[in-house]
Amino acid sequence: MHSRWVFGAAVPLAWVAACASNSTGFGPGGPSGGEDAGSDDAGSGIVFPSDDGSAVQLNLSDADMQGGANSSLCKGGLYQGTFAGNYSSSLTLVGIPLTVTGNVELTLHQEGSGQQTCTLEGETTKCSDLFALQDGTISGVANGNDSGGGFPYFCTMTGTLNCAKGVLVGGWIDCTYCLGSLNDGGMSCSMGGTGGGKGGGMQTGTGGQFGGPLTANYNTSTLSFVNGTWNGSEALVGTGVWYGPDGGPDGAPVGDFLSDSGYGLGMCMLANCGQTLYGGSGTWGATSK
Repeated sequence: MHSRWVFGAAVPLAWVAACASNSTGFGPGGPSGGEDAGSDDAGSGIVFPSDDGSAVQLNLSDADMQGGANSSLCKGGLYQGTFAGNYSSSLTLVGIPLTVTGNVELTLHQEGSGQQTCTLEGETTKCSDLFALQDGTISGVANGNDSGGGFPYFCTMTGTLNCAKGVLVGGWIDCTYCLGSLNDGGMSCSMGGTGGGKGGGMQTGTGGQFGGPLTANYNTSTLSFVNGTWNGSEALVGTGVWYGPDGGPDGAPVGDFLSDSGYGLGMCMLANCGQTLYGGSGTWGATSK
C-alpha cells in the first residue's frame, strides 16, 4: 500500500516541557501475535513466536482434535484507518514539531478455536479471543502534500488483540522516514548516506528511524480499534538495532526513552538528559472492511 501522509506547518505543542518525563502510559508491552494454531500430541503446548521475542502459549486437549467453536465478538480480516499526531525529527532544526496524518492497514488473524486455551501475559483465555495483528502498516509523506515533497514515511505494526478484554496487547511500531524515496519494503532509504534498516536491507539514504508502543481498545459493536495511541522515539533505534516492548538500549525500560510531554525543542531522555529526544506521539484507529 502506498498511501500518503500530509504534514502541516510546524505548530507549537501545549505539552512541550523542559525535560521529558517517563510516560506511565507507554511502558513495555506484553506478548504479541503468532502463527496458525496446531498440535503434535494431545496435551502438548505450542508457542507462537513474534518479532518482539514474546509469545502466546497454546494448550491443546483431546477435544481439540474434534474441532471447536471459533465464535468471537471480534472479527478477523482486513482493517483500515487513520493515524495522526506530531513528530520532531533529528533532521530538522531543534526538532520543531510537525503535524502528522496518515493511513493504517492491518490484518487480524484468529489464534485458534474456542475449545483451545491460550495464555497471554500469564493469563488464560480461549484462543478464539486472541487475534494476531499481522501485515500492519502506516504510510505517507512527512511535511509533504498531494503534490509530493517532504519525507516519505513507512511503519510496521505488531501486537495481539485480546478480544475478551477489548485491548491491544504488546503493540509496537517500527518506522523509517527519508529525505529521498523509500526502498521497496519501506524500511530503508534509496538515496545517499549510510545506516541500517529493518526488513529492508541496508539503509542507503539519508533519513531517520523510530520505534515505540502502540495501544488501543476494541469496540465489538463497530468492529473497530478505538482510543488508539502511539509514541515513538528515535532513541529506540540504534545502528542496525531495533528495540521492542521488552526493553531499550542496555536493557533499560522502554519508558526511559519516551516522552508524554513532547519531543525536540530541548527535550531530553531520562537516561541521558544531555541528549535531545526526538520522536513523536499521537492517535490512530482502524475499522473492519
